[in-house]
Amino acid sequence: MRFLFINPRTSGYTRSVSTPLGLLSIATYLESKGHSVKIYDRSIEKTKLQKVMYEYEPDAVGISLISYKSIKDTLYIAKAVKEAGLPVVVGGPLPSELVEMTLAYDCIDIVSIGEGENTWLDLAGYFEGKIGNLDEIKGIAYRRNSGQVVRTQEREFIDLAEIPALNWSLIDVPKYFQSSYGCDKMLYLYAAKGCPFSCTFCYNKDYHRCTYRKRPLETLLEDIRVLVKNYGMNGVYFADELWCRNRDEMHDICDKLKALNLDFVWGCQTRVGIFDFEDFEYMYNSGCRWIFFGIESGSKAMLKSINKRIDYDKIEQSFADCSRANIACIGAFIIALPDETCEDALETVNLIKKLDTKLINVNYLAVVPGSEIYKQLIAQGRYVEVDDLETFGKRSPIDKLEYNFSKLPEKDIKVIRAFFMWRSFTAKDIPGTKSYSFTKKVIVDAVKSVRSGDFISFVLSSFNAFFEFLGMAYYSHCFPSVRKKYGLNSFDK
Repeated sequence: MRFLFINPRTSGYTRSVSTPLGLLSIATYLESKGHSVKIYDRSIEKTKLQKVMYEYEPDAVGISLISYKSIKDTLYIAKAVKEAGLPVVVGGPLPSELVEMTLAYDCIDIVSIGEGENTWLDLAGYFEGKIGNLDEIKGIAYRRNSGQVVRTQEREFIDLAEIPALNWSLIDVPKYFQSSYGCDKMLYLYAAKGCPFSCTFCYNKDYHRCTYRKRPLETLLEDIRVLVKNYGMNGVYFADELWCRNRDEMHDICDKLKALNLDFVWGCQTRVGIFDFEDFEYMYNSGCRWIFFGIESGSKAMLKSINKRIDYDKIEQSFADCSRANIACIGAFIIALPDETCEDALETVNLIKKLDTKLINVNYLAVVPGSEIYKQLIAQGRYVEVDDLETFGKRSPIDKLEYNFSKLPEKDIKVIRAFFMWRSFTAKDIPGTKSYSFTKKVIVDAVKSVRSGDFISFVLSSFNAFFEFLGMAYYSHCFPSVRKKYGLNSFDK
């Protein structure tokens, strides 16, 4: 069978595109089973969809829908593919949670729920006529002729050892290179899937069922060898929701990364309290140059409400130890959590003041389908779920304050977020990096993003980037009374 996998274009996105790891994994797995697969990424490729389909002649098309910002292009693709008489399968976190909403469109035949490797293998058998009924395939949803939506039995997770090292020839690797701390050709990879925790703002509980699964280390190392030697990659960002649960896992992967004896650096996402200074030093010596910590709030009440389950008393020490080890540490926070008060926000600001970093990423609350917050707000009548994907796609859950479920004034929320985003953007001295490394990274990412699409996308992305920058500058500088209210003027004095 011949399958065309499509990564849809995102609209109004001003950050560099990342490697389509999900599509690469499924495609590599299907190839290992004797099928032919082509990946067509509309975020970076300018070839027309119709030309790609005409030249490749696929038997079926799969579309990966991850972001709100990709819904519009997903529906455009699905309609075009359906007009060509081909089956359309849509997968990813959004359709996995919004099954009925996705299947309300006649141009979409099947939703692949959760991870797709074995699901697509069974779908290949169905398209070949070896499986007679879609009901026999676990982990999908489809629409009967009567219009009834049917969900099949939940699929068990695949053993990650069954998935070979990724076939990087399926994509144009250099087009995904990004700048980061200490590197200019960084790519996203993953060492594990899932997370054992259940924060209420995250879709992990539904999508990964709070299960943590490690990828075979040798498979990961083979990916790195190929990418460094064949493509010149010099940086890896481990996109795991949780990179290493303990010191033993950390030592194992660090030893193996160092033993590769290849010229690259890396970064990851982990939780405060797992590692101390000696651990961060160990990580630095194997190439670690940046770590992303999800803190979310400085208010213990808010942390309890989102079930964050981190050791509050170790937050400051983790940042101090990480910085002391010469690793750039990034702290992530969410502003305007449900029922968050001005006092809660002030506690967050006061905590950030104590952290040994200028790299603070503050985002508005994203009401993510499948998360506990999403379900709670709907049950409370505070959030109205739309009934079609197109309306859903017009929402901007992170970069625009569309809803305010907190008790904070809207102006306060925007000022706090803009202040820290501007402070990070203009940060000069970051451990282990050159001056203004974050500033340069943001600018390079924005330029690469606006140049990656067609002319119309270029113009729209350019305007979005400009107004995003203008808004950040405006709210961070033009409301001194709000800054005074939260003690923001006392930073760095």
